[in-house]
Amino acid sequence: LSSLYYGFHTVRNWSRSVAHGQKISEKSPQTMHLQGVDIIREPALNKGTSFTIEERQSLRLHGLYPPQVFSQDMQIERCLLNLKERATNLEKYLFLADLQSRNEKLFYRLLCENIEELIPVVYTPTVGEVCLKYGLIYTRPRGLYITINDLGYVYDILCNWPEQEIEAIVVTDGERILGLGDLGAYGMGIPVGKLSLYTALAGVKPHQCLPICIDVGTNNDQLLNDKYYIGLKHRRINDHRYEELIEEFMEAVVKKYGQFTLIQFEDFANQHAFKFLEHYRSTYCTFNDDIQGTAAVAVAGLLTSLRITKVPLRENKYLFLGAGGASTGMAMLLHRAIVDSGLSDKEAYDRIYLVDKDGLLVHSRNDAAITKWQRPFCKDLPHMTDYQQVIDIIKPTTLLGATGARGLITDEIIKKMSEWNERPVIFALSNPTSCAECTAQQVFTISEGRAIFASGSPFDTVEYNGKEYHTGQGNNAYIFPAVAMATIACRVKHITEHMFLKCAQYLAEMVTEQDLSRGLLYPPLKDIREDSIKLAARLAEYSYRSGLATFYPEPMDKDDFIRSHVYDYNYHCFLPKIYPWPKDITSS
Repeated sequence: LSSLYYGFHTVRNWSRSVAHGQKISEKSPQTMHLQGVDIIREPALNKGTSFTIEERQSLRLHGLYPPQVFSQDMQIERCLLNLKERATNLEKYLFLADLQSRNEKLFYRLLCENIEELIPVVYTPTVGEVCLKYGLIYTRPRGLYITINDLGYVYDILCNWPEQEIEAIVVTDGERILGLGDLGAYGMGIPVGKLSLYTALAGVKPHQCLPICIDVGTNNDQLLNDKYYIGLKHRRINDHRYEELIEEFMEAVVKKYGQFTLIQFEDFANQHAFKFLEHYRSTYCTFNDDIQGTAAVAVAGLLTSLRITKVPLRENKYLFLGAGGASTGMAMLLHRAIVDSGLSDKEAYDRIYLVDKDGLLVHSRNDAAITKWQRPFCKDLPHMTDYQQVIDIIKPTTLLGATGARGLITDEIIKKMSEWNERPVIFALSNPTSCAECTAQQVFTISEGRAIFASGSPFDTVEYNGKEYHTGQGNNAYIFPAVAMATIACRVKHITEHMFLKCAQYLAEMVTEQDLSRGLLYPPLKDIREDSIKLAARLAEYSYRSGLATFYPEPMDKDDFIRSHVYDYNYHCFLPKIYPWPKDITSS
């Protein structure tokens, strides 16, 4: 077993050097020990039918592939044809997952060059279905599982991962997966999908990424009774052992990979998400995408909408349906933006209303369900449990849904919003699409095309009264890959809340007048890779300006600096360089 591990480890070391841009001639002689099937089995090295005849003969691959040599361009064409043969997005996801496990460069080139079509396949909304069926489709390790039974041995588990140069970790405990609830160990699909977008959108190198699932059980009875469930079959452990496991995990990551390792928390339950963010943000390089990434993309959409409504940020009234981690995070960042626009803390809080399952957040409730992060948004109003009554009384200019409750924003609510506002702003941000609070068709039809609409998952173009209306997708993918790239490249020590406000402002500035004329509140998804790199460069500038960056000397051109770190998905020649020597030396 140890020889298998060290053989794999050697291949991976070689793959980091060769597959990420360096040729064999630049490496030590030990790289020449890798031949034949060892190369084919390594996805970072495997080029499939693109190995030339010379490479096949030199690397003992000859005969292992059919004789025809195809370019990477031809391989892309064949992959696209294969995708067209798949009837569902889940089938397409499985094809892409298999490709990623065989040929890493081909997978990322395919994804990068067809990003608009394939983001919904590798991420939301398809990733929700993937998580629900993860036990059936699981085939091979794509990350690490750390369980409550491993308390005291987390570092040892990290040492089992063959890569040594980890720069970014996405970790979940599976307790709140999208709008689907507690999926336990099936939540691994989320870190895997997120890290794929780290590479596809911002160019973070795949070997630097590590998906992790913390398994402390599940409270999902359906999974506990599922004989194919791959996680621990007991109810969640939420006592001191859970917090001790998280603490040990954080310490083990720094011990193994260093203090600048980025740790992104993903899909933790609200009570844990805020607690861990507050506890670790000043001592580790960490952020929570559900709270901060969602907030940044939502605030970016709101800032963009001001260019259409012509109503200043501080003069709007914002009502959030849902007061969980996403909504509270959005409200907190929006509050910061309003304060920056000139209002006091209290005046900014007065513009923002939150509704949870028990009604409007008001001071008179005084129940334990209202957290210290939500408390500043409580109002001196009567306690109203009916959210439709709240809407009638508040008469918001902007309505944001983040509840996971399908159809919560009814036709009647959309009609009223359109009566009160010339250009009502309505965001249905829950994922996947099946959990959206309303549809694009509803909003544009009932508002007679006047509403400004954004959603968390994609919607088709709506045609109304002879005009096409496009939905701006408030996808976190606009934010977290760029934050990760800037953090890794600049060796950012801590990720501050203000960095996410800068993300929102920079992203809003990227929306052109042409985009606005099409109803888009975000840049076109087809441009998201280039926009992510530009956003990372601007975040790099901010990081140095604010003293957060520690990589020195400070690069003069931040855009060139970021692009120098971007993963290259093109194939490289694996043959050593051959060059002539003087004849009088070589002749006998």
